[in-house]
Amino acid sequence: MKAVVCTELGLPNLLKINEIEKPNVENGEVLIKVEVAGVNFPDALLVQGKYQIVLDPPFVPGNEVCGVIEEVGEGVKIAVGTKVIGLPPIGGFSEYVSINKNLVIPVNDEFDSLVGASLPINYGTAYYALKRRANAQPGESLLVLGASGGIGTAAIQLAHIMGLKTICAVSSDEKENYVKSLGANEVVRYDNTDLKETVKDLTNGKGVDIVIDPVGGKVTEQALRATAFNGRLLVIGFANGEIPKISLNLTLVKGISIVGVWWGRWTNTSPNETAEDFTELISFINDNKLKIVPKNIYRIEEAPTALENFLKRKNIGKSVIKI
Repeated sequence: MKAVVCTELGLPNLLKINEIEKPNVENGEVLIKVEVAGVNFPDALLVQGKYQIVLDPPFVPGNEVCGVIEEVGEGVKIAVGTKVIGLPPIGGFSEYVSINKNLVIPVNDEFDSLVGASLPINYGTAYYALKRRANAQPGESLLVLGASGGIGTAAIQLAHIMGLKTICAVSSDEKENYVKSLGANEVVRYDNTDLKETVKDLTNGKGVDIVIDPVGGKVTEQALRATAFNGRLLVIGFANGEIPKISLNLTLVKGISIVGVWWGRWTNTSPNETAEDFTELISFINDNKLKIVPKNIYRIEEAPTALENFLKRKNIGKSVIKI
């Protein structure tokens, strides 16, 4: 089978498109014929050896897919031919991937594979952050940093479903136009305006109730200073490349909570709650409340380019690889 293989740690241009053996199916596993694989910023970190988990090459990156079950191992009750969303720990950028039966979510045959491969990580993370970590309530305001990226765009869409007002921070005309097309209530251009003062103005001096931050760097403290009393700052990642160091007196005088969001680990420790969230997310799609359209669709041979665009901060919206 064809797969994207990391043969040495380094920049994405070192990745190879190789023919490798189709994976075996062990007890409790299923083999998925992959139709679409989701691409995420952590994939670009993983192949460089810069993610929280460091893997020794060779390995196939990719941990969200949508496809059809082709084979099942012992103890699996899901039928061959079932369409599923899958969350493999690795191996998604390939024609086939085998994963534990507990890491698949059956969907109906008409469910769009482009949507299925776009849903788990970005929308799962954003929903977990807003619903469970921030306890977001209708009528609250949300500042979305890096609003044009995968997490940001998911947060914008889910915020509207949850009744939140969104203030979206971006750094170019193209990104501004894209978040507006998703329904951003307000847009802040932090490439040419003061983030703190602009957010304060947009909230009549109060500040925002919630900040969702997949960016890091200097913008984190600016956002924290623009947060309302009893606000929550959700730490999701550091796409900027710089881990911020915060003056904790800010949390004291404003009663702010800085809340870590590691969705991947939570899914392992809270499978029942994870299943509940996925049921709700899929119902949003089926009820036409949530429309997911990946902006960037790559061929498998273009996987290195897809990852490079994350590192160069050129990525807008959700990226997928159509297998």
